[in-house]
Amino acid sequence: MSEEESAGSEISELDKEIIRLLEKRAALVKGKRGIEDISGGVEFNFSARQAVLDLVEQMGSGVISAGGLNRIFTEIISQCEAIARPVSVGYLGPEGTFTHQAAVNAFGSAHNLFPLPAIDDLFDAVEKKQLDFACVAIENSTGGVVHNVLDRFLNSDVRIQSEIIIYIHHCLISNVPISQIRRIFSHSQSFLQCSRWLRQSMSGVELVEVSSTVEGVRRAKESTDGAAIAGELAARLNGMNVIASDIQDTLENYTRFVIKGRGATAPPGADKTSLIISIKHKPGSLFEALQPFAARGINLTKIESRPTRQRPWEYVFFIDFDGHVNDEPVRNVLKELEQATIFIRFLGSYPRARTFDV
Repeated sequence: MSEEESAGSEISELDKEIIRLLEKRAALVKGKRGIEDISGGVEFNFSARQAVLDLVEQMGSGVISAGGLNRIFTEIISQCEAIARPVSVGYLGPEGTFTHQAAVNAFGSAHNLFPLPAIDDLFDAVEKKQLDFACVAIENSTGGVVHNVLDRFLNSDVRIQSEIIIYIHHCLISNVPISQIRRIFSHSQSFLQCSRWLRQSMSGVELVEVSSTVEGVRRAKESTDGAAIAGELAARLNGMNVIASDIQDTLENYTRFVIKGRGATAPPGADKTSLIISIKHKPGSLFEALQPFAARGINLTKIESRPTRQRPWEYVFFIDFDGHVNDEPVRNVLKELEQATIFIRFLGSYPRARTFDV
């Protein structure tokens, strides 16, 4: 037997062993999966993906990169979980948006993914139990927060179950030469994230806001003088050409997505919590609300204000911080917050995201 034949035989045996192990893993998952938790929301083991990422980090990556191992295990987890109970997941469509990519990264391809046309539709579908989960973009490292998402959380009983952060590559997409482009179609966030490049390279070109980056690609495809800003996946799915790549203003362009559902908070081990608070309209009230976090050494990772829309110049604050709602220091902070605020809305405790390139 030649060296090449010997290697092929060894690979074949390894493949058989991988299949046996995958079957064993799927059987174990199927045996322990429930249908619904006590809160009425569907269970999904978001911590399993986090555990795999921790394992990859501990063992280190060799021939296969950490990102490659993550994609492989996301799909393994997806296939095994879907055997026990496939879940339904909504994302801001159409197919090929960055939110679609984030949903695939979070759930894999074995679950049922549904494109919906608007953020409100995603919240409504989860609230009405038409979908188990929905994936929404909540903030970008360049363009800031997505305000209509924060506003919907203010009046919704859904909870954040998980988060995912992906690196965003923006491309100029068209089937006409760049010299003939007179209009560019895209989502408002994409225009924000590419504003410097647009001023420098496409001065005078009309910017047309549409509901999603993929809708922009569709409009550009139908146009004789149009282009779109979207990801390479959207160009490929629609048979369009990439005219310019990585046109975002900074190469450190990340978008944070959250997975929302109706279930209870993740079990202990999750390390991030989100709240909405409304504070008293008096001097020092924000300091009074935030001081308990500092006193107990709890790190605030984000604070964002939004108008209450009830009375002029009154605001609520969205707060992200390290820790789980079941941790004793966090429980103590929440007790103190009850005295320092008008109301508190708990949005969830969930695993902190790792960053991945799309």
